[in-house]
Amino acid sequence: TIFIPELLTKGYERWTTPEKLAQASQEKISNKNQKNPSLSNINYSIESLGLSFHFPSYTGKNPEFIKPADGSIHVLPGTEAIISAKTNSPVMSANLIFSEQDILAMKKENNTSFNSSLLVKEKGFYQFKIKDPLGEERLIPKKYPVTLAKDQSPNIVLFLANPKPVYFNTDKVQLFYEGTDDFGISAVNLVFSINSKTNRTLVKKYKNQDKETKGNYKWSLAQIAINPGDEVSYYLEINDNDNIFGPNKGQSETYSFKIFDSEQEMENLVEMQEELTERMITLLATGLVKGASLKNQPNNLIGWKKLLTINIDELIKIVRLTQRIHDQGKTIDQFPQHYLDLLKNITRGLSQIRKSQIKALSDLQSQIQKPSQATLKATSPYSPVNNQMTAHLEKDILFLVKITNQQKLNRTKTLEEELNNLTQALREDLEKPSPDKSSKTSKELKNKINKIQKVLQKLMDQLSRQTKSMPDEFLNPNAFKRLNMAKLSDALKKMEQMISQGKFKEAMEELKKMEEDLKRLANKIRRADSEKESFLDRETVKTIDNAIEKMDQLQKRQQDLAEATAQMNEKLRQEQSQIFESQINKLFNDLIRDIDSIRNIFKEDKKFLATHKTMDQMKSLIDQEIEANREIQQLRQATVESSQSKKLDENFKKLKEVRKKLSQLTEKKKSLKVNEPQRFKEALPQLQKKYDSLNKLAKLQELNEFADIFKKTYPDILRWQYKLRTSVNLQDDIAEKLESDLTQVSKINNSISKKIGSMIRSIRKNYNSSITMEQKKELKQMEKQEYEIRKESQKLSQSFSKLGEKNPMIPSELSQGMKQTERHMKQAEKNLREQNISESIKSENLSLKGLNKTRDLLSQMKNSNGETSQAKRQNSRKLGTGSSPDSRRGGASRMQKERVLLPDENQYKAPKEFREEILNAMKKKAPKDYERMIMEYYKDLVQ
Repeated sequence: TIFIPELLTKGYERWTTPEKLAQASQEKISNKNQKNPSLSNINYSIESLGLSFHFPSYTGKNPEFIKPADGSIHVLPGTEAIISAKTNSPVMSANLIFSEQDILAMKKENNTSFNSSLLVKEKGFYQFKIKDPLGEERLIPKKYPVTLAKDQSPNIVLFLANPKPVYFNTDKVQLFYEGTDDFGISAVNLVFSINSKTNRTLVKKYKNQDKETKGNYKWSLAQIAINPGDEVSYYLEINDNDNIFGPNKGQSETYSFKIFDSEQEMENLVEMQEELTERMITLLATGLVKGASLKNQPNNLIGWKKLLTINIDELIKIVRLTQRIHDQGKTIDQFPQHYLDLLKNITRGLSQIRKSQIKALSDLQSQIQKPSQATLKATSPYSPVNNQMTAHLEKDILFLVKITNQQKLNRTKTLEEELNNLTQALREDLEKPSPDKSSKTSKELKNKINKIQKVLQKLMDQLSRQTKSMPDEFLNPNAFKRLNMAKLSDALKKMEQMISQGKFKEAMEELKKMEEDLKRLANKIRRADSEKESFLDRETVKTIDNAIEKMDQLQKRQQDLAEATAQMNEKLRQEQSQIFESQINKLFNDLIRDIDSIRNIFKEDKKFLATHKTMDQMKSLIDQEIEANREIQQLRQATVESSQSKKLDENFKKLKEVRKKLSQLTEKKKSLKVNEPQRFKEALPQLQKKYDSLNKLAKLQELNEFADIFKKTYPDILRWQYKLRTSVNLQDDIAEKLESDLTQVSKINNSISKKIGSMIRSIRKNYNSSITMEQKKELKQMEKQEYEIRKESQKLSQSFSKLGEKNPMIPSELSQGMKQTERHMKQAEKNLREQNISESIKSENLSLKGLNKTRDLLSQMKNSNGETSQAKRQNSRKLGTGSSPDSRRGGASRMQKERVLLPDENQYKAPKEFREEILNAMKKKAPKDYERMIMEYYKDLVQ
């Protein structure tokens, strides 16, 4: 629809008289022809046209005037077109006809000139209809086209700082973006979809008709409703400021990621652990069986070669899988540190064993190539290498199974807790009075039952894994079989039908029956949890307790020794300060004067380089070079984006021109012969900063700190001297000035170095000479004490190493940390013996720090004892919530009331002759029960 003011006064009759314009005009023209033949012969036409365009305000474009014009209109929607027309003969009035439908009255300026405004919102054409002096209307047949220009959609490009396939739900995603539009940007939004549900959040809103934007946005995942395991896809959406038919929208490339699900990752790791256990058991069985058969065959080199080759190939697979589990386990909170230590020790130990086997295989290969000789050896020399592997695998498998067992039990406990909470919530709804219950729709109750069914299915799946004769069963299989889990599932389905029929009392009775089975399940899970084996046996715990007690003693003795050394050092320093007070004051006065001289030289150099004509030209060229590089970067991006458009050749041409310009700038810079002075100019502020710091330290009379910084600053001056002297084609006046100043600075630095060195040597000499005979005897006694502490620490280190050999879950950092502490103690001994008290204090403090760290590690091992941080949080009680669990769930509070099934006393007896049975089975070449016996053996060991 077209709107103009003249429509009400001139165009109304056309809306009320629907006859066609052409027909009406022809009839009236024929009537006029009958009245005045001379006027009927005039062929009316438009002699000239003028157009002026007032564009929509959102474009920010200035009005455009075209005169003379051909009459065609091609503008954006919403543009007001003012059309001025001049006829070839006087007329009474004129109308503008748009697309043969809308009639717009034109304002009369004189007998031949008229104008009207047209608000363009759709394409079409316009004509002119005039009324001659006799009052007859005539339609000028020429049509003028009206077409619409397109407001292009905005573009936006999304850059990611560090895209990852998986994020934690507390992470922040850093987004960078660049957007453009032909007339202006109104807003940038982040659009993200979580499990196919779309959300939108504002990134930035624009008010100043910006046509280009560059920005960044930090997306905090913690502020949105998101759950572990959710899949998230996202992109940036940009809106232009088109307020006519818009806003037009553009979007960036879509990215996606997944929220880290620790429970699912834990399940995946348990499966990987089971695979690792199976691989290790298979390799162990191979090593035991074939190793035993080859033990007394020292000349069967081919047999040993095959065995070592198999071992080497399987060990690398086991090591890689172990490392993979370790790396993934570090990202999970529930993964205990001692288990990471176990995996690390398995990787380190088996890698070392593999190296030994590779070396043995290389030696064996050389033996095969030699001529055969008679041998008197009773056993093969390669048997110890194989035995080392089997012993390591036996130990690793036992602890790996215990860990996997514990993880499965923790998962089962979590599911049982969740199932109990859901069941109690359903019970509370069903126990409500009838008026309240009626408000609860059956649909809501069904949803709760569905949730219970899902959790129950997970629990059933978890428990079903314990009945497959695997070596990691944590529940009594016979006791578990007495629980009819399918019955629980059927009971839930029955309850759902009862609720649909409105039988809430019957559903309540069914729920009570189901709770009895859940109580029995809770009892068995708690029983399994209470009877789980500790990862640290009694002997290991006792060793740790003794080590902690011994560490406390060593810490106290080392602390006392460090304090005594520090007191002696402080006393000697006080005596020295009185002797050297005047000399130190004179030294620092001289240093302040020397440093100020250097600072003044650098100030003059900075002023000289800033005002020099050639350096000023260099600055201008550098600015141009920066701008050229920026243009190249933009053109590169534009060239990539226009790879499918006609502008590709044009962008390549521009890029070539800018690169040529950059090359010319480089040549101009070289011609100035001031490249090295320019680099010195850029480094000068940093040099000034260092000498400012030296000036402050000199005023504070901090001799040691001053000497340390000066040692780092002095070489910088020498390096710049060398660079300027060896540079060729330098401008003479600049080179002479800088070389002269740097030579002077270097001389002052030499003087400072001599003064500091002389003073430090005098102080040290005086320090050593000021030590009395009584203090020397005391130092000798301190050396003896440090030696005794070191020897006791060495014994502890050896006990930790033996502990690690027995238990692979003992972290290697325990013995390694103690060995490092021993080295610090040994250095402290040497310093005390040489009466180097200040250095001895450093070594003693490092020793004390190492003892504290080892003590903390021992306490952590003792306190954790194999429990994850999550398990500890679950077991801890909160103030104000009671001291015992719900008695309806079973457990300790129900033990006195209900019958608990206990396993038979001889239910888990391990085979006495396991290895002999395997050997006998292997002799038959096709042992039917080979795998079963292996599984049963390790199952019995861990239960």
